[in-house]
Amino acid sequence: MKPCAVAFASLVAALALAACGSSDDDDAGTSAGSTAWEGEKIAVGSLYSTTGPGAAFGPQQVDGAELAIEEINESGGVNGAEIELAQRDDASDPKRSAQEMTALIEDEEVVAVLGPTFSNSAAEADPIANHAGTPVLAVSNTGPGIVGDCPYPCELVFRDSLGEAEAIPANIELYAAGSKAKRATVIHPLDDPFGETSAATAVDAFEEQGIDVTGTEVFAPLEAGPQPAIEQAIEARADAIFLAGSSGEVAAKAIKIARETGFKGDLLGGNAFNSPIVGEQAGSASRGAQSAAAWIAENDSMVNTSFTGAYEEAYGAEPDQFAAQSYTGLKLLAAAAEDADLTFDDVDADRAAIAEALAGVELESPLGSFRFTQDHDVLQPIWVVRMDGEGGYDLVEEIPPG
Repeated sequence: MKPCAVAFASLVAALALAACGSSDDDDAGTSAGSTAWEGEKIAVGSLYSTTGPGAAFGPQQVDGAELAIEEINESGGVNGAEIELAQRDDASDPKRSAQEMTALIEDEEVVAVLGPTFSNSAAEADPIANHAGTPVLAVSNTGPGIVGDCPYPCELVFRDSLGEAEAIPANIELYAAGSKAKRATVIHPLDDPFGETSAATAVDAFEEQGIDVTGTEVFAPLEAGPQPAIEQAIEARADAIFLAGSSGEVAAKAIKIARETGFKGDLLGGNAFNSPIVGEQAGSASRGAQSAAAWIAENDSMVNTSFTGAYEEAYGAEPDQFAAQSYTGLKLLAAAAEDADLTFDDVDADRAAIAEALAGVELESPLGSFRFTQDHDVLQPIWVVRMDGEGGYDLVEEIPPG
C-alpha cells in the first residue's frame, strides 16, 4: 500500500475502532489506546473461495479483510497486539471447506474464522468450528440455517451477511408497492440448494404481496440453460421474473437471455445480483434489475466513504458488497478482541472470550449501523438497488434496521 493510503487507512481504523466501545478496565488491556498487549499476535482465519465458482467473490473478500487488518495494525493494533490473517482457499468445495476449517483451527490455532464464502460450504465447515469452540463470522452466507435455527449446534456462529429471508421479502415488498404487477415467475438453477430455498422465499413473498406466482421453473445451467424457463414465464404473461441462485455468472446469463428472448417485464433477483460481475457480463440488459443488498457504494456515511477510498487506493479498483462485508467482519472481530480478556497462552479461553464479546459489539460500519440480534444474525439497513446497465447500481431505497 502507498504511504498516503496507509495514513488514510490509519485514520479510518481509528474512527472505526473508536465506535466499537470498550470496557474501562485498563488492567485487562481493553481501554481505547491501550498498549497492554504490545508484542502479542492475534491469529484470525479466513476461509474464502479464491478458485472455483467462488472466485467471483473470494478475492475481494480477502482484500477487504487484509485492508482492515492493515488499518488496525498501522493505528496501533488491538491494545498494541497485531492481527495476523491465515487465509485458506476451499476451492468452492464444501468437503474441502471442512478440511480447511480443521486446518485453521488445529494447525494455525486461530481464535476466530471469517467465512466460508458459500452457504453450502458453511453447512459442512461451521459444525467443525462450533464443536472446537471457535467462533465463526459468516460474511457472505445468506441462506437459512446459518445462525439461530440451525440443523446442528451453532451457538458460536455469527453473521454479518444479510440473509435472504430478510432481503428477498424486503425487495419484493418495495417492488410491489411501486408497480402494478399481478403475476410473477420464479426460476432457479437445478442442483442449487441455495437457489431452491431462495426461490421458496420469493414465492412466499410474492403471494404475501398479492402477486400470483405462475410457477417455479427449474433450469440446468450447463444444458438447455434458462431459456425454456423464461419462455414459460413469457407464455404465462408474467409481469416479473425472479431469479434465485448462488452464481453471478448464471445470473448474468439469465438476464441476457431473458431480454434476448423478448421478456419485457421486470427482473428481480437474490444476493447473486449484488456481484458486480452480473452487471459487467449482462451489460445493458441488466438495466433495472432489482435486488436487496447489504451494502451500496453510494452510502455517503463517513465510515463508508473512508472505506471505499482506502480500498480504491490500495487495490486500484472499487470495492463490492463482498469486500465490504469481509472488511466489516474483521473490524467486528477486532472490536470483540479489544473488549475480551485475552490470555495469549490459552487459545480455547481466548476463543470463548472473543465469542462472548462479539455478541455485544455495536459498530458504525460500511454496511451502516450494525449489531447482532440475539440469534447472532444481522441487524443493519437493507439497501434496495437497481443495476444501471453499466456495471453499477442505483439506490432505490434504504430500509432502516428492524
